[in-house]
Amino acid sequence: MHMKKILLVALLFSSVIATGQKIKSQVTYRILQTANTLLEAQQLDAAEEYYKTGLKRAKADFDYYCQALAYQGMGTLYAKLAQKDKAIECYKNAISIYRAQKQMVIASVVENLLKSVQGIGDLYAGIEVGARGIKMSVIDVKLSQDREFDYTLIMDTSINTDAASLSYQSEKETTDAIAVYWGIIKNRLKISPKHVYIVISSGLKQELDKYNKIEYFAKVIRPKDLDTVIKVRWINAQEESELSLLGIVPQKHRYTTDQLDVGSGNTKGGYFNVVKNFIPVTFPVGTKSFQRLLESKTNKDDLNDYVKEAEKIWKDSLYSVVSGYFTDKIDFKQRDILYLSGGIVWSITSLTYPQRVNDNYVELKQNDITAFRNNLINNYDKITQPDYSLVVDYKIAEAAKKNIAQVLKTYDRKAMIAGTIWLDELIKEVNTIKPDKKIIFPKYAYMGWISGYLIKKVTRQYTGFFK
Repeated sequence: MHMKKILLVALLFSSVIATGQKIKSQVTYRILQTANTLLEAQQLDAAEEYYKTGLKRAKADFDYYCQALAYQGMGTLYAKLAQKDKAIECYKNAISIYRAQKQMVIASVVENLLKSVQGIGDLYAGIEVGARGIKMSVIDVKLSQDREFDYTLIMDTSINTDAASLSYQSEKETTDAIAVYWGIIKNRLKISPKHVYIVISSGLKQELDKYNKIEYFAKVIRPKDLDTVIKVRWINAQEESELSLLGIVPQKHRYTTDQLDVGSGNTKGGYFNVVKNFIPVTFPVGTKSFQRLLESKTNKDDLNDYVKEAEKIWKDSLYSVVSGYFTDKIDFKQRDILYLSGGIVWSITSLTYPQRVNDNYVELKQNDITAFRNNLINNYDKITQPDYSLVVDYKIAEAAKKNIAQVLKTYDRKAMIAGTIWLDELIKEVNTIKPDKKIIFPKYAYMGWISGYLIKKVTRQYTGFFK
């Protein structure tokens, strides 16, 4: 199962949290602050003595807030010492006191700490309604002992639909697919409705906005028995890009790297600038939308005409749009790393590096994309039937075959040509300043938005920054 870590955005024991609380003895509070500092410095024996001293003074003064702080700190201390029973007892005492004092936010924080010691996680489900299909991801979220959220992918599945056609049939298929997933979530997995998110993707929203149908669509695809707590929401390209970056890019690279996702209806991504504001990078062109444009202008049966028209559209119109777009986003071009995702990127990676099928991150080169583009036109049979004899491990070879079969089921030759030409030209333009930019395909990028959603949810829970 896939594992990933999300940094816990919570500054435990901070003086900010203490502001406005009734602390009867500043001396006791300073003793507990010292204990926290010793704990962070791994001076565990000394920290324990300070916590015990602080707790004793807090009890004598009937200082309930400091009692809770002391129990909370001791819980973390004993968790570090692998003294599970003591840690659980201390955390429970802290939670009880916080609740009695109506300190529900900090009580929630400590509840997560308690769950981490007990090895208990929470299940979350995300359903993405996209232009080409409905995806469901189910993840188990646990707080690790190093105070980061770990999530494990429990289920990952999709149902192909054609919601972008905006027909009665596609609406019914979408509703039925959501109903199937809701049945699994409710009856088999027993996930709380508060942990279920249904989101219409930005690519599909883009199509629906053309006819001012987003609110209608969100209403009509809602199954009748869906819990009223669950809302069918939608996000625009900028929101999806920021959530995806938060969920896809590891914490250490989050503020120094770029991210792009080539979807069926659009291409979206972005980066955080020096003051950590998200700067979106979006284009209303994706694999499917570019293919539809090509097929409206060419003879569908003539491959050479198809390719020439794609190259002509890039030269005559898209190049100037893309190059002009980046004139005030030079930072994007100057970054050293680009996390690149989307169905067409998955296709290229799967067929170019079948032996890397189980890797969570695969590095691509600009030349890989260009070579794939040329082989789609000139050596299609060869690239779609790779030599598995080079894959030593039998299980990896079988996984690669299954993955490539899924690729070929999802994209026919012309769809791959359309997507690859758009991608190849786009990345060439992105790389004009840094031609050696490292390009990374994250295998679980399709879970990006739900992961990013969780990061924001955790941040909102503990800080109130996001409304």
